[in-house]
Amino acid sequence: MEVRAQLTGRDGQKRPLCVLCQPEAGAGGELRGLLRGLSQLQEQVSALLAPLVEQESRGLAGAGTEEEDDEENNTDVKTCVDGPPLKRTKSQHS
Repeated sequence: MEVRAQLTGRDGQKRPLCVLCQPEAGAGGELRGLLRGLSQLQEQVSALLAPLVEQESRGLAGAGTEEEDDEENNTDVKTCVDGPPLKRTKSQHS
């Protein structure tokens, strides 16, 4: 079994990703293999995105302070330990 994904950059360049998922022995082995494959895929995506995030953060370093950016984007992100972040909500400041 394998997990495939495609990362499309802002420049339109597409980067295919593929991870082989080896099933483990015992009950639920295929699911554990799939989870391990998804974890490996996440690591690959992080490795590809890390340099791009670093470039953008260096490019925006002189654009304003972090506090100003936080005030402009008043969003609260609620995280869930077992999954992706929940919906963002705008916070209102008086």
